[in-house]
Amino acid sequence: MPLLEVNGLRTSFRLEDGREARAVDGASFSLEAGRTLGLVGESGSGKSVTALSIMGLVAQPPGRIAGGEILFEGEDLLKARPERLRELRGSRIAMVFQEPMTSLNPAFTIGEQISEVLLAHKKVGREEARKQAIEMLRQVRMPSPEARYGEHPHRLSGGMRQRAMIAMALACRPKLLICDEPTTALDVTVQAQILELMRTLRDETGTAILLITHALGVVAEIADEVAVMYAGRIVERAPAAELFSEPQHPYTIGLLGSMPRLAAPEARLAAIEGQVPDPAAPLDGCRFRPRCPFAIARCEEREPRLEALSEKHHAACWRAPL
Repeated sequence: MPLLEVNGLRTSFRLEDGREARAVDGASFSLEAGRTLGLVGESGSGKSVTALSIMGLVAQPPGRIAGGEILFEGEDLLKARPERLRELRGSRIAMVFQEPMTSLNPAFTIGEQISEVLLAHKKVGREEARKQAIEMLRQVRMPSPEARYGEHPHRLSGGMRQRAMIAMALACRPKLLICDEPTTALDVTVQAQILELMRTLRDETGTAILLITHALGVVAEIADEVAVMYAGRIVERAPAAELFSEPQHPYTIGLLGSMPRLAAPEARLAAIEGQVPDPAAPLDGCRFRPRCPFAIARCEEREPRLEALSEKHHAACWRAPL
């Protein structure tokens, strides 16, 4: 049984004009224990809303989860009571958000915030929570962890704040760690350190990682499998090496074509023309059709389903394999 299984997830938001925007519209994927799944796509494709849906953090209203299943260790989180979700969050499922400064409380020290997680989910006293918090800071390679325990977030660099967020997320040894653009605001050398840290902690603890990003280079560095998301749906899913070597959906091909290459730094990058469609006005047929250079008449008539091209490679395209 997969650790996490998302089936036909639909999450929408009510707009001020009364229309409903379908941010996630039938997304399905799974993740096994100890593995890393990269969820990639442009801004507006539904990646972050998928993460918030799994965590039970979609603001209702204006948002609502309209359908589907989110099975964590066989339990449907969409049917769980609020107190059960609070019990799972932080202990069994944890999340690292994109910008630590908006997630960390500026009024409390880093150590106090990590200790609070331990006090909420584990039967420990304050002194033991303090010791464990310092040990977590040490595990995420925080310099001088005893001193950093008493620092407020604004006193730390971006990389240190992100390490503190990871320490907080991993404090209770969760089974699933969701990382939403964890390296976007960091410089390249710090990015590499954070990715190496995530890989090491995954191998040491067996924690599964759902890595949400638009940076394919980050995915290539750490992910075992990749799911490509477009307009609220998964359009391709494959092992990372296979997806990079043999992409089968035109959108994936476009994303890979927009990556700079070290072998040809002077080469012009290929942009994907157009924009992600308005989630409040979904298109008939294939949603990528207006931007697709391979579109045919059938693409306008009916939306393709995610079909198996091989044992582990799936794509939602009428012309696959390309």
